[in-house]
Amino acid sequence: MNEWVRAEKRVRRAHRLYQQGRWVEAAAELRAAIGINPYNAAWHFNLGVTLEAMEDYSRACESYSAAVDLEPADVEAMNCLGVNMTRLGQYTQALEQFERAERLDAMYEPCYCNRIVTYAEMGDHDAAEVMFYLARQVKAECPHCYYNIGGSFYARGLYDRAIDCWEQALRLDGQHPDANLRIAEARWALGQLDKAREHYERELLSTPNDVDVLLDFGDLLNEMGQTRDARATFRRALDIVPDHAGAHFCMGEVALKEDRLTEAEELFRTVLQLDERYPCACMKLGQVLLRKGQGAQAVRYLLKELRNCTDDPHMLQELGQLLLDAGEASQANQVLHQVVGLRPRDATAQHDLGVSFFMLNRFEEGIRHCRRALKLRPDYALAMYNLALAYIETGQKDRARRYVSRALLAAPDSEPVRRLSRRMGLRGLWARVLSRLGRRPARRAERI
Repeated sequence: MNEWVRAEKRVRRAHRLYQQGRWVEAAAELRAAIGINPYNAAWHFNLGVTLEAMEDYSRACESYSAAVDLEPADVEAMNCLGVNMTRLGQYTQALEQFERAERLDAMYEPCYCNRIVTYAEMGDHDAAEVMFYLARQVKAECPHCYYNIGGSFYARGLYDRAIDCWEQALRLDGQHPDANLRIAEARWALGQLDKAREHYERELLSTPNDVDVLLDFGDLLNEMGQTRDARATFRRALDIVPDHAGAHFCMGEVALKEDRLTEAEELFRTVLQLDERYPCACMKLGQVLLRKGQGAQAVRYLLKELRNCTDDPHMLQELGQLLLDAGEASQANQVLHQVVGLRPRDATAQHDLGVSFFMLNRFEEGIRHCRRALKLRPDYALAMYNLALAYIETGQKDRARRYVSRALLAAPDSEPVRRLSRRMGLRGLWARVLSRLGRRPARRAERI
């Protein structure tokens, strides 16, 4: 059989395999055809499309680049090359491809539409909006443009505007990929949890087996306190991918929230068997073991998490607090220093760092950070309470009394604060605090 005919047959077979979702086999057939005839730009383009479906964006760029080299006026290949360069973070090169396509065909709308994403990824949101309006001049209504500019608004925290854009995308294309998912995320960010749930459910109607969406939806349900529905959602994800470490982790979080500690321990250990470096798994297992009273084992896992941890301030702060609970003041201090460096205006982080200094008997440094916490949050009763304790330890009882007084005003129902006020001899002050709040002292207080 003629080699050229054989190459054509391979391309037709590749097309059928692609339609069946058998992308690896389709790519192999296309490479074989290109090996016979490397000068067919369409085959390079099709290989790029196949590799893109496989999320092999680097090799997809190579194929699209080969197509452009063979057909220098192919604006579609340039556009695809720019899209995949954006996915790889090669923003300058991506913009060059989109601009090249624009010079060849100023009415080719995708070269504007996709630049919205590139500029948004670069953080140049003004340029992203300019591209949105330029695209509108070429094509009055494009669901992809609305979707893309919605991402720019979301990145800036303009959640209502992002939602408006994604709703426009759905108006123009009721099945637009991920639009309901993004609306759900924005509703969640706004605290509109019931509306977020509605959009997750709509997304799952079109993508019922998307494990990532199921896990996000389950996390939302868990936050809403709907733990039974959350467990059912995570089990659904495990039915699809039984060895999915993330799904086991989410199940563990629900069990921990419900104080089912033995089940939570088993689930987090399963996560570590599947992926020993899974983020937060060691920390969560350490938290479970702490609550079970197994302090030595807990510390071992918390320190392992510390060796693997990232620079996520939320995770670091939780780890620091657990290390404090475990009595590992020096390690907690190290972690909480990092948190304060990342979030200097976080009152809780400043307070927790201060407590770690107190545990290390470095009272002046601890006092400084607790006072910073109060500047950031003037009604922070726990910071006042710990400052009072620190001043007692350093023999500064007048200052201690002032902070106990402030703590009583901020948290009159706190038993630790009330005990400390009695210890400091502030019996009359407690009654005055309750009087200012329009309440009578409890019978127990009257006897003191």
